[in-house]
Amino acid sequence: MIELYHSEGCPFCVKVRVAFEQMGVAYVSKAMPLRVPSAFKEELIKLGGKSQVPFLSDPERSVKMYESDDIIEYVKEHYAK
Repeated sequence: MIELYHSEGCPFCVKVRVAFEQMGVAYVSKAMPLRVPSAFKEELIKLGGKSQVPFLSDPERSVKMYESDDIIEYVKEHYAK
């Protein structure tokens, strides 16, 4: 299942979450509070190289990506119902 690293207050993350909801896409949420250390931060840096959100990890296809528009297009192509 795809994993989304995101922050509640980030407008780009909200954009991705809303798009996922509209497409009916299930995902594992890896919420990272803004300006607060998170258990997912080290994991995110290890996977992608930086702590930028939103970040998508698709273990089934070995895909990792930043950028909300790219994430939405990728998910639309591979997972939208």
